[in-house]
Amino acid sequence: MNGVERERAVRGPGRRPRDKENKLNGHGIHVEEVPPPTKLNTTITISEPTKPPRPKKMELELRIDDNSKDKDKETLERNIDNVIFGEVTFKAWYPSWYPKEIIGEKALTVGAGDKGGIVVTELYVCKRCFGYGKVLVEWVRHCRCCEREVPGRKVYVHGGWREDDTPRPAVGEWSIWEVDGGVETLFCQNLSLFAKLFLDNKSVFFDVSGFNYFLLVYTPPQNSPHNTTNPSQPPQKQVIGFFSKEKLSWDNNNLACILIFPPWQRKGLGALLMGVSYAIARREQILGGPEKPISDLGRKGYKRFWGAEIARWILERPDDRKKKGKGKGKREEVGIKLLSEETWIAQEDCLGVLRDMDVVERVGGRARVNAGSSGGDGEGKEEKEKIKVRIDKEAVRRWCEREKIKLDRVVTEEGFLPGYAERVEDVEEEGEGGEVEGEAEVDEDEEMGG
Repeated sequence: MNGVERERAVRGPGRRPRDKENKLNGHGIHVEEVPPPTKLNTTITISEPTKPPRPKKMELELRIDDNSKDKDKETLERNIDNVIFGEVTFKAWYPSWYPKEIIGEKALTVGAGDKGGIVVTELYVCKRCFGYGKVLVEWVRHCRCCEREVPGRKVYVHGGWREDDTPRPAVGEWSIWEVDGGVETLFCQNLSLFAKLFLDNKSVFFDVSGFNYFLLVYTPPQNSPHNTTNPSQPPQKQVIGFFSKEKLSWDNNNLACILIFPPWQRKGLGALLMGVSYAIARREQILGGPEKPISDLGRKGYKRFWGAEIARWILERPDDRKKKGKGKGKREEVGIKLLSEETWIAQEDCLGVLRDMDVVERVGGRARVNAGSSGGDGEGKEEKEKIKVRIDKEAVRRWCEREKIKLDRVVTEEGFLPGYAERVEDVEEEGEGGEVEGEAEVDEDEEMGG
């Protein structure tokens, strides 16, 4: 039996030789050899480790990163390499579950334990409608005919409110546009899929009707070299970031997800979105904060924003040292509740920043007191530890200098659309008595804590 006959006997009739395996960029690439057909058919498949089972319902609303200890330590590898967004190209950071026409059926139906891998080298995204594709010619054809304007309505202009037909500053205009996810469903879905490329471990909902999206839009001046439209036409607006917010939040969250697109990061634009989210919540008389837990990157941004707001409040507060009895010359102390109510930052968010500033005072301990009368059941309860804020302006200034915190106001009330969220005014008129009672409670709490 010669060599050819021996190989056929081992393989059996009709079986093909085993796949040859090569290594390229860390992935196993299998080239399947087939008998010469009418057309040469070489199939290249990229071996991927198994992924966790795909959720039954894909979601497009992105939430703040779950930083809990129970989450999977092995982060999924990104499935898209480069993103071409208008005229700029940048790397994706995390996987996003685009339809099977883009990333393939296998990427959506992998098993548990698979960390994924690159399946799309270049993803083309329209900067107007966030439509997507992986064929350059089709994307160019789409961009030439896409006339999608920024949806929704403009609700805020940085530097002071102005209409679209009024002259803009020489540096252009930064504005916030509110979009209803229930009205502009497809746009919000495409935006969320795009944002997932830069947000880790998010939940994504196709049902975006329960959320409002607030787009950060830049409009260049008429004579800007970045204005690629006809000089006789208005400049083209560009969406460069957004935050989303639940229409009805049981936890009083003023923000669900926030993102500045990578080419425009590290320019202080995230603070603008944070400031607008708090300003809107203040107009709606809702004391809250971002959805918890917060990712490490988000926590750094919020720490700086909260620090600037709290430091400004402390430094602008008039000096009022105690001058009576033993308290002569002692720095003023205020309750954490008062600070929270005047800055519209939740108490737990204030505490972390105040501890960094080293201006937190603990008053009283956790002593047990008798809750019953003499001869009663004698049950005891734990007295709450009271926390006060020591007004130490020098310590706050040192902290701001060390952390390089700027105290300029990022958002002003003059920038909002006149009458926007004016239902807040009705609440203030009806609740004047309630506000007085609230102030009395704060004073009582301060007296107890002092």
